[in-house]
Amino acid sequence: MNDHDDQRIENELRKLDAQSSEPKPRPKKAKEIALVPDNPRIATIESPEKSCSYDEWQATIKANFPDLLFSAELCLSIISQILITDITNPFALVLVDVPSAGKTITLNFFAEIDQLTYATDKFTPASFVSNAANVKKEKLAEVDLLPRIKNKVLIVRDLATIFSKREEDLNELLGILTRVLDGEGLSTESGVHGDRHYTGEYLLMFLAASTPIRPTVWKTMGSLGSRLFFLNMNSKDKSDDELADQLGTSTYKDKERLCRDATQRFVQTLWSQHPKGVQWDSGQDDRELKLIIAKCAQLLARLRGVVNVHTDRGESGEIYSYTTPVVEKPDRINQLLYNLCRGHAVAAGRISLNHEDMRYAVELAIDSAPTTRTKLLRQLLEVGGELSTKEVENLLNCSKPTAIKEMKTLKVLGLCRITEDSHGNVGEPEMKLILSSKLQWFLTDECRAIRLLELIDKENLPLWDAKN
Repeated sequence: MNDHDDQRIENELRKLDAQSSEPKPRPKKAKEIALVPDNPRIATIESPEKSCSYDEWQATIKANFPDLLFSAELCLSIISQILITDITNPFALVLVDVPSAGKTITLNFFAEIDQLTYATDKFTPASFVSNAANVKKEKLAEVDLLPRIKNKVLIVRDLATIFSKREEDLNELLGILTRVLDGEGLSTESGVHGDRHYTGEYLLMFLAASTPIRPTVWKTMGSLGSRLFFLNMNSKDKSDDELADQLGTSTYKDKERLCRDATQRFVQTLWSQHPKGVQWDSGQDDRELKLIIAKCAQLLARLRGVVNVHTDRGESGEIYSYTTPVVEKPDRINQLLYNLCRGHAVAAGRISLNHEDMRYAVELAIDSAPTTRTKLLRQLLEVGGELSTKEVENLLNCSKPTAIKEMKTLKVLGLCRITEDSHGNVGEPEMKLILSSKLQWFLTDECRAIRLLELIDKENLPLWDAKN
């Protein structure tokens, strides 16, 4: 960051301080406060003193935290789903990376939007409907979390405390969270307070952050039918020069404050533009785009299937046997990814889908699965759909038997096939992992353009724009 950047941030912060210190005029019902909506789930949010467009919001995030722009856009696409009146499915996203990678900073952009977001640092799924023994039953409704976050966004800055629980506790907690994310309320029974329940439509959105997920957690979520989506932020390592340049410049908190203010103003602007919500006409959506979403749903359903692997040792070495995989039907994933794309469209000022919205569905379909499988799939897409055993060993930094096990797992899940001219024995040609013919679309130029991996020279437009 140079002196010009520091001066820009300082000037913007002065404007914010001036705005917060100026006496605020009494709001005018018609102009400065959003109209009371016909749809009671759409919160009445105070209009901003200065509106903010989607382009302005993007520019602010990019100027201060360029590496966090995609994750912030994804979070915004989830929040915006609340405006779409036919959406009844909660959407849950977990940002995943190592400590100090920007997960919490991204969530902080959205943490202080009155009437819309509810942020917490300590969270347990048992808080949704409390059965605390030290609280009288008639007082429990006052501490229940579920009614307080209805039609809002719950933001949990650290979900790792939940994922680190013992397996039996993890099963219980994820079971509660899974039920809440059905959007149909929650019923509980306890020996202390008996039956306690909330029924009906309980829409909420869920944003959280976590350090990398343990394999046992993926297995538990797979067995329950995971409602969670994940984004691996993959923050880049900084050089000595980059770290040195950070010292003495504007602090992260100053930059975060600018992004938080821009985010709040943009969301207020968006809600003021749609006080009654957004009526979405699904019949007008391009069928080709719906087919892309369907391909993503099919991919993710397979990618996070549960496979039990048993190892037997014979004279020739290790032999792996696999049980029939448990693969969820793609219908729920299909609807949720469609809702995500619509949320991005609304945030961007549209009520129809285009190719730009598809990027979020594609990336979440790849990332919302066990880390090893995601890593293998990304590399397959990068190199044209084929990997040798040695390449898998190098990618995963593992032994040959482990590489073969992971390759066969993808085969059992129906994601890949393995060349039959080798069984992994000494002296035989290397085995090849080849992407299934059903997934070949993910190798096409259209998919690469959607993921912004391949841009054309003509006006720097994605490939699909050049075709029109």
